[in-house]
Amino acid sequence: MILLRKFTFWFSALSIFICLSDQLGSGIANIILSGFAPISWLIRTVQFRTWMIDDSVFGDSSVLVTFRFQAYLIHFCTFIIVGFLLDYLIHLFKRKQKMKIA
Repeated sequence: MILLRKFTFWFSALSIFICLSDQLGSGIANIILSGFAPISWLIRTVQFRTWMIDDSVFGDSSVLVTFRFQAYLIHFCTFIIVGFLLDYLIHLFKRKQKMKIA
């Protein structure tokens, strides 16, 4: 039950939900996935665009793009890193509070 209190768990679950809903064809998930900062920075770089997006499905002019597995992996890893950082900051804050009390 301690796992349910961790940001790492919830952020990874959210990332999996976003990636699965995008894979199943949800347009909202596509906007969330392509608008998230690390992925959008890499997509704007020409050399990574073909590595992360399959342009052959919709072409360059479409808002809906088909992401490759690498994009989902980067999205998932980014969410886990953010969750770890938040959990670590909370741990440091709680430790500091305990030191003040003692």
